[in-house]
Amino acid sequence: MTTATVQGATQWTTATIAGAVEVPEPEWNALARRGFHLHQWFRAAEDCGWMPRHVVVRQGDDARAIVPTYLTGAYTLHDIHERWMGSLGGLDRLGIAIRPVLSVQSPFSLTSDCLGDVNGLPRRVVAQVFDQLEARCAAERAKAVVWPFVDPGESALIAYARERGYAVLDAGVTARLPIWWESFKEYADSRSKSVRRTIRTDLAVLEEEGLETTGTSDFRDRAGEIDALYRSAYRVRNGREPRVAPDLFSRLADFGDPRIVAQLAWCGGRLVGSSLNLAAGSVIDGTFSAFAVGVRGGPAYVNDLVYEPIRLACRLGIPAIDLGMSALYPKVLRGARLRRRVALVRGATPMLHRVLAGLGELVARRQAAKERRMLGALWGPDCYERPEGTA
Repeated sequence: MTTATVQGATQWTTATIAGAVEVPEPEWNALARRGFHLHQWFRAAEDCGWMPRHVVVRQGDDARAIVPTYLTGAYTLHDIHERWMGSLGGLDRLGIAIRPVLSVQSPFSLTSDCLGDVNGLPRRVVAQVFDQLEARCAAERAKAVVWPFVDPGESALIAYARERGYAVLDAGVTARLPIWWESFKEYADSRSKSVRRTIRTDLAVLEEEGLETTGTSDFRDRAGEIDALYRSAYRVRNGREPRVAPDLFSRLADFGDPRIVAQLAWCGGRLVGSSLNLAAGSVIDGTFSAFAVGVRGGPAYVNDLVYEPIRLACRLGIPAIDLGMSALYPKVLRGARLRRRVALVRGATPMLHRVLAGLGELVARRQAAKERRMLGALWGPDCYERPEGTA
């Protein structure tokens, strides 16, 4: 562990730690702003091989923020370039090595949100956080520090990164659904006549096709089936095996945490759809969606990814659901709005910085075109929300 102290009226310290296990669960979860921040989520990923390099900020003895950071590359369990920049094999063949990188993110997520309020930290403390990240990058001989998916509401953080020489790049959108209803029925009644008809049709088809859905935090007996379905769906979608440890789902199930909910769809006793909903802070996050051939894109898919999270959010009183960056058309149709994100990138050398910044610009344009195709007739300014404090 490396520690740095910032002097002032109150002593602040920043320290690089080797994993979530070094911070007590209650202290960690007190800083959680969204489902992906749960201590159990980090513990399960790190027990399965993720390589943490987190920075913890303390004021006296109290943790005020955690910057979740991992070393990622071609041979780690997660390579951020696969999701952010796409295939980079051509660069490798040209002898331009851009792996590994130090990536600020929660495990298995497309978010770089920090735990706690980084915007509220003194500027000198934020500077120390960046010093710690860049020193760790040099110690690991990593090629860059990357914050791949930063919420634009983190205006002070983004402004400081820009001053420090980071490239600030468009990183696509995520579909965010604000929740102000007390029940799913109230949600459905608030939609337009055509959308209400769509919702009724979705739910009717679920029943007609003999599909049953359950949501549970006690999925220990089903962890093997969830893993098998996820791997099968991933192979169909990507043509290769996922980099997910075979015991990840069982580790998550062992926690028995009511904030980790497995949403399962069944047909004749066979598991045909699954996803995880993580509930903490002010945002529910959904992840690891998987559906059998013939089910993806149908009513079970929409039910697991939209309707059941709405029911969960209404029940828990959580004011937003992050529905992710895929399948934008059905999500926007049913009430979500698109929230832009940015990437912060600083290469370890001037040449690497120029390469990564240039690639980031190309990927941003490609992603924008992809989003427009996904949205089809729905595309337009009304699809996007305008959060306060946007940089």
